[in-house]
Amino acid sequence: RVYDTLGGLDQRQRYIVADRLLRDYEDEMTLAALGRELGVSRERARQLEARAKQKLRRQLADLAA
Repeated sequence: RVYDTLGGLDQRQRYIVADRLLRDYEDEMTLAALGRELGVSRERARQLEARAKQKLRRQLADLAA
């Protein structure tokens, strides 16, 4: 079900969630490295991650209801 909710995210948000949240802890990518890969600042990568998490929380809450 969690993977189904990823479909509601845009491509960049899915990439961030996969690289930051679904990896093993040791392999977790830093926001700075993620920002470099996406061509954005570390702060922008953090904002995108926060928005993706918010969207996922909303979608998962809808599934639970």
